[in-house]
Amino acid sequence: MSRRPTLRARWLAFAWSLALRLQSASWRVTVRGLDRFDARLAEGRPVFALFWHGKYTPLFALLRGRRAVIFTSLSARGDVIAGICRHFGYTPIQLADHGGDASLGLMREALRGAPACGIAVDGPLGPYHAVKRGPIQLASELGFLVFPVTFAARRSRVDLGRWDRFELPALFTRMVLLVGDEIEIPPGVGEDHPVALQRWTERLHGELDALDRRATEMLG
Repeated sequence: MSRRPTLRARWLAFAWSLALRLQSASWRVTVRGLDRFDARLAEGRPVFALFWHGKYTPLFALLRGRRAVIFTSLSARGDVIAGICRHFGYTPIQLADHGGDASLGLMREALRGAPACGIAVDGPLGPYHAVKRGPIQLASELGFLVFPVTFAARRSRVDLGRWDRFELPALFTRMVLLVGDEIEIPPGVGEDHPVALQRWTERLHGELDALDRRATEMLG
């Protein structure tokens, strides 16, 4: 689902995309694990890149060049994010913030045949670092491999006034982009099997938290 963005939204998307391209060109990035993600893409396996909402903005630049579906909200803010997605070569799909099962159905439809997808697992409205059921259920139903993704930066601005603690690395900072080991969620994990769903929710939360710690430790 999408809608025609306003002139203001198109301008903000262009400005943010340009600024992010310029800023990312100054970063000194160490990359670990992305080769495994790309190898699965090359094999034709559909993959999810799953990350915390507060980390999403730098990933537009750090993961560019890969065809992926990105979900964002059906709102003025979502219009801007959708525009940024297009500037970096991604396919945006806008969904209502509280769409529930209807949004899950739209996500399922959009992902059929898609090679890759990036999802903020605690988005779009939080709570902070609370893994939602949607990505787990969709990976189980559609056979997507899951790769947790994060970054750490030596210097960055963290907006503690936002629920997601939005993080944007500083110019010329040293960074680590870290992609974890692939996770294959078996069929049948969903609302009809709440124990299995809870177990996989806890596992994914633990994997992302551990990846965050490892990325920070790699910076020294």
